[in-house]
Amino acid sequence: MATSDRYCMPVGNIGQAELDLLECLLCIDRGQPVDSRAGELLERLVEAGLVDSCDGHHVLTLAGIERCRSLQHRIAADREAAKVLAARGLILS
Repeated sequence: MATSDRYCMPVGNIGQAELDLLECLLCIDRGQPVDSRAGELLERLVEAGLVDSCDGHHVLTLAGIERCRSLQHRIAADREAAKVLAARGLILS
């Protein structure tokens, strides 16, 4: 990474892919069925060590729990940022 590339990442709201991930993690944590369209994501979660799978039953690993918490914190932070922008008269896109 070049020195000029440091500190130049965009800052924005949580994306749809992260929301889908959170939805899947929450369903697993609550013992609810995962959306039928999330099959590939579920496989990747197992491969990544975020979910354990045994006989079709899925549970979050400690890493999965932490990722879930992290995403929930990110959503909370986005909401707080939106409040700050609204107080300044700006709208978050």
